[in-house]
Amino acid sequence: MTQHIKIECPSCSPEEKVSHELIKLGISPLVHCLECGLVYVPFGLKTPEKISVRVFVNRIEKPFTRWVKLTAGELLCEDEEIVLDNVKVSDGEPFIITSLQVGVRRVPSAHAEELDTIWARPLNEITFAKRRKIRQKHPISPGSIRSVAEISALAEYSKAVQES
Repeated sequence: MTQHIKIECPSCSPEEKVSHELIKLGISPLVHCLECGLVYVPFGLKTPEKISVRVFVNRIEKPFTRWVKLTAGELLCEDEEIVLDNVKVSDGEPFIITSLQVGVRRVPSAHAEELDTIWARPLNEITFAKRRKIRQKHPISPGSIRSVAEISALAEYSKAVQES
């Protein structure tokens, strides 16, 4: 997530607002001044209510990237539906989150401010594999199968051994 804000930098411009990269949100947000390179915790910075997150839609015929505005603190999970603005889709074609990326890791769920990329697909392009449980019978090996003649021969042999 690369979010830019304009605030005063205590090092290079205490009087005018310059562009900063927002590194971390939360109780003590962390910013990086793009003018002088200073990384610091600004005093009195209010975290934005809406956060822009990149959404990569992996369509079969033509993948595309869009940005979506999410509420700060919103929890997203895989297999949830996401609404994209300014996307021409036919009615009834929602997008489903297939993966969430935080940094270089893929995670099953994350808060909006932690996200770097949301990976999604149109619902009509997702195939659901039907999991069938195959009943497993008792394993039979070819060596364990005996004919009736072999069984009767073994019975006679064991009788002869017991008598002697």
